[in-house]
Amino acid sequence: MSRDLPELEFNRGEAFLRMDEAVAQTIEGLPNFPGFQQRTTLKLECAEEGRESYEVNYTFPEETIGSDLVTKEYFAVLKEYWPSIGWEVHGERDDVDGDIADIQATRPDGVNVWYSNVLGQIVIHSQVACIEPEGEPVCGPPLGGVTPENDSTKDCVIETPEESESESVDAIAPFRGAGAAMIPWSRESGPGETGHGSFRQ
Repeated sequence: MSRDLPELEFNRGEAFLRMDEAVAQTIEGLPNFPGFQQRTTLKLECAEEGRESYEVNYTFPEETIGSDLVTKEYFAVLKEYWPSIGWEVHGERDDVDGDIADIQATRPDGVNVWYSNVLGQIVIHSQVACIEPEGEPVCGPPLGGVTPENDSTKDCVIETPEESESESVDAIAPFRGAGAAMIPWSRESGPGETGHGSFRQ
């Protein structure tokens, strides 16, 4: 599913706090939330000259990999919860067994949240597309109990997909094979992925 990029009324100075806020709103609706293991941040170029796209990724703990709670129940919960708080659900994709494999929702301010299942590993991606690179980025404390050693975002460290791959960070598998000139909403699925972001230039 492809969508037009939303018009965003904020710049880089607010983007990271808004992305974390969207994740915080999302996990408020998840029963028995197990916490997060890792937070990472990615920067990708935008096809619109002078603008930038960003993504904050939260990875669920290893012990949740493949569990029904995160791979089945949470999809059903979010499908109802997001609309109840005024978000537009889109980008739903099923796996070969007919279970939901990816689901996304966009807040009224244009922040996109993607709940992604990659071989049983759940990652929540919070995304903004093509914003003005004005203002110093501000990154708040991580959500879900992420420890400092597992938080590359604590000092607003923003990596490119290539830098992330060099660290072999499994949490950002959706960016494997993505070039620095691509943005999350136009990339194709990489190895082991079940879907892709749906905003497209």
